[in-house]
Amino acid sequence: MSIADELRIGAFVFTSRYEGQTAAEVLARGVATAQAAEAAEFDDVWVTEHHFVPFGVNPSALTFAGYLLGRTNTVRVGTAVTVLPLHSPVHVAEQAALLDHLSGGRFDLGVGRAQPVVDYEVIGRGVEYWQHGLPEALDLTLAALAGPVAADSELYRFREVVPEPGPASGRTTPVYLAANSPASVEMAATRGLPMLLFFDKDPDAKAAMIAEHAEIARVAGHPGTGYAHGAALFAHVTDDPAEARAVMHRAATEFVRASGHYRLLLDVPQRIPRDTPPEQIVDRLTDSALATHPVGDPQVCIDRLVDQIRRSGCRRLLCQVEIAGDHAAVLTNVERLGAEVLPEVRKRLSE
Repeated sequence: MSIADELRIGAFVFTSRYEGQTAAEVLARGVATAQAAEAAEFDDVWVTEHHFVPFGVNPSALTFAGYLLGRTNTVRVGTAVTVLPLHSPVHVAEQAALLDHLSGGRFDLGVGRAQPVVDYEVIGRGVEYWQHGLPEALDLTLAALAGPVAADSELYRFREVVPEPGPASGRTTPVYLAANSPASVEMAATRGLPMLLFFDKDPDAKAAMIAEHAEIARVAGHPGTGYAHGAALFAHVTDDPAEARAVMHRAATEFVRASGHYRLLLDVPQRIPRDTPPEQIVDRLTDSALATHPVGDPQVCIDRLVDQIRRSGCRRLLCQVEIAGDHAAVLTNVERLGAEVLPEVRKRLSE
């Protein structure tokens, strides 16, 4: 079996709002992007969940995923991620099973805990669920996807129930865990779950995390290999290097601007010192993405994607295709990726 036989390439729909855009425009673009990705023969579409920040205007990954499943026919749709400790884990499992049934098995549930932000105060039941709740919430979700579930702990306590509609005959809803630390790698591995690895990790760092996952999984009694780990990447095709930089710089600018709206409930370590000037952060993010991500002319995009897949060991890609921001440019990007890049990537990886 070649790498191409295992590979799935997805469009990551971030519902990113750029300055001057309305939420309605952004959400409509997200739907159109998903449909364009299906027409361009992407395998998957992934959606996010954000609260109380201007950059991501989708507060419910599960709701948006359900809507996109109804507006598409062949692509799988996944959440990257549902912020699990904010929600009832049993209810998340019920909704995931419902989407699995309604879509004929086209739904993937990606979960994580995000940052310890005000979301845990407003929507969740307190920051302690960010600190301690994810392992138990994950176990309750997995149990509820399989059958009866009960809980008796400081964070979760309820009598046994049987979630409905329950699992579909002959299949289970795939579950992925966002991993960004040794603790989350261990959490995924000890439960035999694949990981979702995000933009800030280079291919070698992702490979190291996958190797660590394999060793922990074997010790825990699970297979060490065979997991379809996912990797998030920026992806934009343009024949003009100046345009490639401008597109990535604009995306980085909007990201940094939106990051200023995060209201942390805990003082957690930051990858970038807080006193770093915003323009310096934007330039660093732009340079880093242009050095390793598939942003540039078709050949650059092909080479970068092949390199990322081979070096990291990831077999599912989450390509953030909306970084141009402009609706027409995003749709053109999806079309070009489908026509000029993805077929060649699949061809090279089948050799």
